[in-house]
Amino acid sequence: MQSIFKLFQELKKKSAENADSFNVGSIPLIKNHKIGISQTEQPMFFIKCADSVNVKSIDSNLEFISVQFNRKCQLKKNKNKIEEDVYTIISLKTDSVELQEYFLEIVYLIIKKLSDKPLLKDLKIEVETLINLFSKFSNPPVKTIQGLWAELLVIEQSNNPDYLIRAWHSSKSDKFDFNDGTDKLEIKSTSKSRRIHNFSIEQLNPNKNSSLIIASVFAVETGIGKNIFGLIELIEKRIIDKKLSFRINEIIAQTLGKDFEKSFEVFYDYQLAIDSIKYYYSEIVPKINSISIPTQITNVRFDCDLTDIADVRTCKNTSLLHCSLFKK
Repeated sequence: MQSIFKLFQELKKKSAENADSFNVGSIPLIKNHKIGISQTEQPMFFIKCADSVNVKSIDSNLEFISVQFNRKCQLKKNKNKIEEDVYTIISLKTDSVELQEYFLEIVYLIIKKLSDKPLLKDLKIEVETLINLFSKFSNPPVKTIQGLWAELLVIEQSNNPDYLIRAWHSSKSDKFDFNDGTDKLEIKSTSKSRRIHNFSIEQLNPNKNSSLIIASVFAVETGIGKNIFGLIELIEKRIIDKKLSFRINEIIAQTLGKDFEKSFEVFYDYQLAIDSIKYYYSEIVPKINSISIPTQITNVRFDCDLTDIADVRTCKNTSLLHCSLFKK
């Protein structure tokens, strides 16, 4: 099936003769909603609602996107025919090719969730999700590109990526990268020649009834390799619940913030990373015992060399989170 980005590129080859009309194209598997291009050659979507006429709603005009509800539009599908109807218009406001491709894919995911003629209230819920997503691109990054890439690699190489994605956390306040409410998984990456990783005291001292695995990855930047979005593409081919694609993109936006565009240009050695992945149960990792630290001392961090520590490749318990890691 032709990608949504290719459809947009084809629209860019055409020019609207009428400044009041928009060139549009059909979206694969979608009946009433259209993909279009603005007069400044930026992507747009036209969403047809069941109750568009005479329904008031508040437009949004943000740094990267705008949403205009219930607009009469002249849509041009070919040279001779212009159709006029009422649509909600979702537009991107940047010339960044990377953001344009991302915008097209994200809105396409949203449209696939909608009916042929959704109620406006249902569309507004999805629009709020979209606005919340794109507003994160103005925020400082939560993690490094390298750290996020390593997390995605572990998901991509896992036995059950669906389960890991559901347990994936991205907030600064989260102590662990993955937490299913019972067990934990922490991902560490390095570009050095030894497995030396930095830990907080809490990361190696989980609560008594939880099991923790540390994953260690060598992430070496290269001119040619896989970037974050190359890994996402591989993950999306493997996940069973396709709705998780949107969750992946939510976490990417929340994690990268202002570094989002930069991440398209950062590539890592994929095969080296795969060959280097090792997993360690936290109890065998050298650590500082939290009991020996005075209560007045906080924010304790330390480097730990895992090079000579024995790793594991199978679950030693019935943890759903940990058994999701290892391929059968």
